[in-house]
Amino acid sequence: MTQPILSIVIPVYNVAAYLEKCVNSCFKQNVDNKLYEIILVNDGSTDDSLELCKKLKSQNPAIKIISQENKGLSGARNTGLDYSKGKYIWFVDSDDWIVTNCLSKIINKLNTGIDIIWLGHDVWYLGESTKSYIPKKTSNPISGEEFFINYLENQFYIWKFIYKRDFLITNNLTFLEGILYEDLEFTPRALLYAKKCITIPLICYHYLVRKGSIANNIKDKNIDHRFKILNNLADLIDDENISKLYKNAISKVILHTITGTFNMAARSNIKIPESGFKIINRVKKGIIFNSNLSLTTKIIIKIPKIYYNFFKISYEIYKILPLKK
Repeated sequence: MTQPILSIVIPVYNVAAYLEKCVNSCFKQNVDNKLYEIILVNDGSTDDSLELCKKLKSQNPAIKIISQENKGLSGARNTGLDYSKGKYIWFVDSDDWIVTNCLSKIINKLNTGIDIIWLGHDVWYLGESTKSYIPKKTSNPISGEEFFINYLENQFYIWKFIYKRDFLITNNLTFLEGILYEDLEFTPRALLYAKKCITIPLICYHYLVRKGSIANNIKDKNIDHRFKILNNLADLIDDENISKLYKNAISKVILHTITGTFNMAARSNIKIPESGFKIINRVKKGIIFNSNLSLTTKIIIKIPKIYYNFFKISYEIYKILPLKK
């Protein structure tokens, strides 16, 4: 059997309402389906997702189904990577879908010299496209460092990237399991190793915002995991092999995310965990470059508890005021 050029890995967990649209979008393409494979990783679903996977496979025998006990999104992605045969791999979330005929444009860009390809996407909410994000064009392949500093713009989403499989395997790049927001942890780490990155300045992916998603269901672990990831990123700053420019870029991500996570916690009435105060102390000690702190971040670093309580109260007042929102 000829090796496929691309493996599309779709983690599946309790998404029976969305999965068919996602998978069908992968077949609405104007390329030979022998050029790519689709791997559905059933991650211990408790709804009808597995039965739907089997139905879709009966319609499209080329689909592979892998079932496992629930390991979370990272664990499902890692399993998909293990079973993939393509030269490149694209991790697609099961409640999203890809653009019709986008694979012809993508596959034309895939060659053995490119480590990472970055795609454009749009955001769908309540049945319509509300925003679009189209990356700047790269005239020539650039390093992961240059990409992280000049192109990424805090768009860490794994589904925006297509990775050369050998690049991931050679550099032992797998997803950290048992944690949320794994994209924020994985992307800076992966780009450290990338020698050649390109962009495709076209919308290739439709991202669905839904009420049940992680982004809209904030709990204690959401806050704790975000701060833990920031501490992991801070560990990279101690690595002598990483350039000062890359460390500065990571520092900006950490500082930006501290502010966003404090606000998220306050809006959700969730206390700041120990991991949050740990990263703040690391900023105070100068481990994280902090020469360009915003005023808000400066306040958080100096008086975190006071800021948290002030923001929480302000948000509660905002919710009850008869203002146009």
